[in-house]
Amino acid sequence: MNTTLVFLNSGEALDEVVRRVRPSRVLELGMHCGYSSVRLLRLLPPAGRLITVELDPLTADLGEEIILVAGFKHSQFQVLTSSSAEAIPTLRSLLEPDQRTSEGFNLVLMDHDPQQYLPDLLTLEKEALLCSSGCSVILINKRRRAEDLREILDHIKARADFCCIKTELQFMVEILYQREDTKVECDDKI
Repeated sequence: MNTTLVFLNSGEALDEVVRRVRPSRVLELGMHCGYSSVRLLRLLPPAGRLITVELDPLTADLGEEIILVAGFKHSQFQVLTSSSAEAIPTLRSLLEPDQRTSEGFNLVLMDHDPQQYLPDLLTLEKEALLCSSGCSVILINKRRRAEDLREILDHIKARADFCCIKTELQFMVEILYQREDTKVECDDKI
């Protein structure tokens, strides 16, 4: 069943995905001022955890301060100041102390450099950081140009056995990733 949803902004669209997915382990690549971080954290369960990666140290500090002012505790989130390419290979060690999180992230928000989306997705797969029973990967398309996402979307379409495009809006694309024995289903695509 295809449904058309109208959102006033990308924040509402992100909220809708988070409510549907109900993730407990979230990775955010590119935090900017912390707006998406706060939106994600407020919808996570009490034991949920957000790891956010931001390249710019000043932006990372500002974003972390905004998260703290919003009332969240360091036990709920962690900010890593580095490139996504440097951070992703180290993420397993941040998940492993908690056995419940050893399976990987069940939501990834990519809101950094679109040129890094495909290399970062491939590294997340290689490092087994995407939850094999189901992970939504959200690609933010700030400039709203189709060519910015063409490479990663072509890659996803070529891997229909375990990836599909679940949600496609002008400013955001959600990819459903599933590696377990069942074929990924996107029949209820929105």
